[in-house]
Amino acid sequence: MSVHSLAVAMVRRHGSRLDDLILRAIAAVVVLGILGLLLDPTVAALTPFVLYTLLTNGPYSAVLPAAYEPALLLYGQLFSPLLIAALGTLALVFIEWVNYHLYGRARDTHTVRNLTAGRWAQGLTRMFEWRPFLAIVFCALGVVPYWIARCLSVLSRYPLWRHLTATALGRFPRLWAIAALGMTLNPPRWIVLTAFLCSFAFAGWMWLFGRRFRRPVTSLVSQSA
Repeated sequence: MSVHSLAVAMVRRHGSRLDDLILRAIAAVVVLGILGLLLDPTVAALTPFVLYTLLTNGPYSAVLPAAYEPALLLYGQLFSPLLIAALGTLALVFIEWVNYHLYGRARDTHTVRNLTAGRWAQGLTRMFEWRPFLAIVFCALGVVPYWIARCLSVLSRYPLWRHLTATALGRFPRLWAIAALGMTLNPPRWIVLTAFLCSFAFAGWMWLFGRRFRRPVTSLVSQSA
């Protein structure tokens, strides 16, 4: 491939504007990690953490429960918890920007509205109507599932910059506390690895369950047509 062809491929848009931005952001993280390897091994060691943060807190985070916390415990043993919390928060704010737009595409569907129909969601909805910023911070701290606040923000068209600010304010102390816990307790690596495997095993089970559930629905729709 010529230099001109490579340059054209790098500036050409791939998919929608949002999809293209996600791909470029991940590519930028990888490139920075490679450059960091030449300049400072610490940067290269932190690159997998940033990529893992984007993966486990992105659109598939609902089927990856407790997949991120083991990474915080592990990296809290290796680096300063304050550094891990700051870096993780920056990555989380970016991926939450992506999530907000993805959920916004499905704003008017029954799926997003049904996500806010549970008992936990109803209590948070009342809090969101009173103090939306505090409700998002409350969810970001991990007290209740965070996706409820995301759905409420999208459905109410809450300003994106306020949503991201509240997310950062709630996520930073949570990340710092978990990373500091990893540094203090120094749990055995096999426990952290077991937590990783259990979380991804659950995600695989959810994927298989979803495939089995869609088949009878598809057959019913085809029979009624």
